[in-house]
Amino acid sequence: MILALASLAFAANAAPGVSADRIVFGQTACFTGTNEDLGTHYRAGILAAFAERNSTGGVAGRTLELLALDDGYEPDLAAANAESFISEQPVFAVIGAVGTPTSRRIAPMLRNAGVPFIGPLTGADFLRDAKRYPNVVNLRASYFEEIERLIDYMIEQGGARFGIIYQDDAFGRTALRSYKALMDERAIPILARSAYTRNTHAVHTSLFSVEKADLDAILLVGTYAANSTIINLANSLGQDYLLANLSYTVSHELKELISDPNPRILVTEVVPDAGNYQSPIVASFQRAVSEEARHTQSDDPVNEDSLEGYILGRFVIAVLERMEGELTRENFLRNALSPEPMELDGWKIEFRPGSNAGSRYIRLTHLGAEPEIGKNGS
Repeated sequence: MILALASLAFAANAAPGVSADRIVFGQTACFTGTNEDLGTHYRAGILAAFAERNSTGGVAGRTLELLALDDGYEPDLAAANAESFISEQPVFAVIGAVGTPTSRRIAPMLRNAGVPFIGPLTGADFLRDAKRYPNVVNLRASYFEEIERLIDYMIEQGGARFGIIYQDDAFGRTALRSYKALMDERAIPILARSAYTRNTHAVHTSLFSVEKADLDAILLVGTYAANSTIINLANSLGQDYLLANLSYTVSHELKELISDPNPRILVTEVVPDAGNYQSPIVASFQRAVSEEARHTQSDDPVNEDSLEGYILGRFVIAVLERMEGELTRENFLRNALSPEPMELDGWKIEFRPGSNAGSRYIRLTHLGAEPEIGKNGS
């Protein structure tokens, strides 16, 4: 490792965002709006990982910096931020984007500009096409895999009548396609579906429109703000659906907004329990985020979102550590997607040949008082 670090040469034609004493990464995410906590917590985890490493001198004498711009979960704003990262405020790589519609908008821009796009917080399948997007590195399980886990559990619980309520954009439509494909494999029809506009709380009619189908289980594809509104309405009407939520819903935020958390509200998670001190990666995360909060006199965001951000930050650092030769974007991507497994305090990231997805870890939780429901390994 010492030889690798020493060989990260700085040349006159250094990559954008790289200087003799620092490496600058860009992030476009929602730091305002109905989903701002998701973006701010993801950023907090990245910053905790960077601060932890910078306190010991950075990587090969370079400090790691994050230039974070708000997009409010709106594709047009995300595109403007991406353009800034490409031409106005060049960065080495874009990391930690939040959302499928925003990622869909900026992924082609970053690919065409040769900018690495690392760790977007979305399980969208289109980003897992390594041939189409050779600059993308995914560090979480796909929505297809999450939905499959939810469907199998709901069937185990006796569900036979299924519906879906989804956000009508790239996120929702991606999940709808996966849901339909998986249900078709099982010869189970989707009996009712309803959609609503992104970034709105006006979602009540979506529940009313599927109510007549007499459903057992509903997949909710949206953010914590929208899904909590639907769940609270279902509870107030005395409905006893199994209500399944993807990891993007953010379980800790969802639970705070739900008037009656119960075991029939399911949520997938793609990282370990952020409160599990027995996990080495979680213990490291807890120390780093606590130290960063103390240093910046800010809140101590201990949750799965900031943990996922911390893992992303640690991954970026680990890739830089194992690089040899010039510090270029191409070299970074080659090392990031190497099939050689990476261990971050026991957290395994591994890319199969030809794949750009480094984790398939999923655990299924619910918002009741019972223990979590099993898990899949990474």
